[in-house]
Amino acid sequence: MLDGTMQNVSDDRGAKLVNGNPRWRDYIVEADVQLLSETGDAGFVVRTNNEEVGVDAYDGYFAGLRDLDDTLIIGRADFGWHEYSAITIHSHVHTRTWYHLKMIALGCVIAIRATTPEGEEEVASVNDVSCVRQGRFGLQSYSTGAVWRNLDVRPATESDLAAILGGKPPAVPGAPSVDSAGLEIDPPISNLANYQRTFAPMLRELRDNHADPNAMPIADLRLLPPNLSPHVTIHGVVTLVSPTLFIQDSSGGIAVPGAHLVIPVQIGDAVEAMGDAELHSFSSVLRNATVRLLWSHTQVPAVSVTAAQAATGAFDAQYIETEGRLTSTQRMDTRSAVLQLDEGSQSFVAVAENLNHAATVHAFKVGSRLRVRGICVTDKTFTGNQVPFALLMRSVGDVQMLEPPPWWNTTHVVELASGLLIIPLCIQFLFVSFKRSQLRAVLEERERLAMEMHDTLAQSFAGLGFQLEALCEEASPGSSMRQQLQSTLDLVRFGHTQARRDIAALRPGDLMRQGLPIALGQAAQKIIQGAPIEISTAIRGEARAIPLRVSDALLRIAQEAIANAVRHAHPRHIDLRVSFGKTSVMLTVRDDGQGFEPDQEGSGFGIRCMRERADRIGAAFRVYSSPNQGTRITVRVKAPRQILSSWWPRARTVKQGGQLHETLA
Repeated sequence: MLDGTMQNVSDDRGAKLVNGNPRWRDYIVEADVQLLSETGDAGFVVRTNNEEVGVDAYDGYFAGLRDLDDTLIIGRADFGWHEYSAITIHSHVHTRTWYHLKMIALGCVIAIRATTPEGEEEVASVNDVSCVRQGRFGLQSYSTGAVWRNLDVRPATESDLAAILGGKPPAVPGAPSVDSAGLEIDPPISNLANYQRTFAPMLRELRDNHADPNAMPIADLRLLPPNLSPHVTIHGVVTLVSPTLFIQDSSGGIAVPGAHLVIPVQIGDAVEAMGDAELHSFSSVLRNATVRLLWSHTQVPAVSVTAAQAATGAFDAQYIETEGRLTSTQRMDTRSAVLQLDEGSQSFVAVAENLNHAATVHAFKVGSRLRVRGICVTDKTFTGNQVPFALLMRSVGDVQMLEPPPWWNTTHVVELASGLLIIPLCIQFLFVSFKRSQLRAVLEERERLAMEMHDTLAQSFAGLGFQLEALCEEASPGSSMRQQLQSTLDLVRFGHTQARRDIAALRPGDLMRQGLPIALGQAAQKIIQGAPIEISTAIRGEARAIPLRVSDALLRIAQEAIANAVRHAHPRHIDLRVSFGKTSVMLTVRDDGQGFEPDQEGSGFGIRCMRERADRIGAAFRVYSSPNQGTRITVRVKAPRQILSSWWPRARTVKQGGQLHETLA
């Protein structure tokens, strides 16, 4: 701010100051504007959104005065420049001169009226069907300093629009353009509307003899003799600066390698280039060229083509846009990246040379559908003879993701399969861990009960036995008192023996260390206590690990069967057999005692206990007996499957000293 004016004293490319509310829709911006230097433009920005630092780095409309071609211009910026109209100021645009500008945004009509000090009025307008509906306003100058004064912003009405347009309808993007003399400008060969807006100011400038009138259209260079390299002059707009300078006009594009620049140029600058034309396969190259800046702010729109069209070479050296599915990304060095894309059966590459640009495009995921813009080249330097064409991208905005990669790809299928495999493994692991914790809790509780019984019941039986023995010794031999005491002492001894047996049954340590067959033999020897009964044990099949819960139940059933045989059947021989089948384990306890009728004795407490133990482990319990024929008891239980048992410790059966033992592996 200085003396009531807003000033931008720099000549930076694209300086802007934005204010207002992003929800503003229809309004007028009015002020006096003065350009401070040549080769630039200055004016207003309306309905701007998403502003960033940089040339045309916003989404909105700009209108103002340009002194290079003495025009009143209006256009749209969407992180690129699309010029809609350029109206000639016949009295010319001078620096250090005040011009009054009045710009309106009403609905989809954007218009500006410029009034010169001489009283000349010119109007530029556009009716943009796909317009930006709302946004802030601002002041902008491009490649020049500028001053604004008497700034006024207010709501707009239909009468305001009619007063600015003066009864003339607003121009429609794509309609034929006319020059200052009212002559229609020849339409370009493709992208009619965009090229008319882009190259119309250049044609006016050339007709005013500001440049060499003998310049050739770029496409006409291919009509020159192929064995000559004539010195020619061309006019066009810079579409790429690095790694090679490219220039494009309404007829085509051309590469200008190693150009001598009178003034450094940027993308969007209109230039004049003089050099030696060299014919290539699909386009021409200008060697030993000198490039002179004409004016700035004339961005060339991209031509929308398919990958198949670009592969024909018809758009070589031109700025195009196309679509494709990303198949791979590759960082060539710290400053460049290459995208490999496919569209149908056609493959091509997009090259990013800028450091920040390379880092951005390298982040796109394989499988994404992208829209890419850039200079189409068929030079093998960029294609490597692997693809028909390559796109030399200019900025981060030249890549747009249309669709993310599809979810159903190889990586996700592998991840899904892995997840489906891991889930049951985790469930199995948790189940086994829970069972182990449960078993450990049961064993600890049984150990505690065994210790309690040993410290109370067993010790009480032992003390009571000692006292009864003392009383027996004091009683007279042969007396009834001594006989009663002896009977009582026998009962106490039997109870003590049973208590020790129950304590041993509660402690499964021997069973875990020695295995079921050995534990059966030892349990049988303890039960018979030296009686003239022969005990034999046998194993059939391939011995394998038995879960502790199952082996403990089988051991208890065998102990009960042996005890019943010793008490009631008076056998001479007891046979214990463990048979390992493919899907089951069977315990058989056979004796040659007195036997009984199972139907009559089936309700006995011992048999009921054995049956209940068998039911707890899901085993089939059978009793075969008859009087004087002995008894055979079988218990068959299905062998539980060990899923991935190698992942954690498991029981294994080994043979030591001719006997089978179960140990923890």
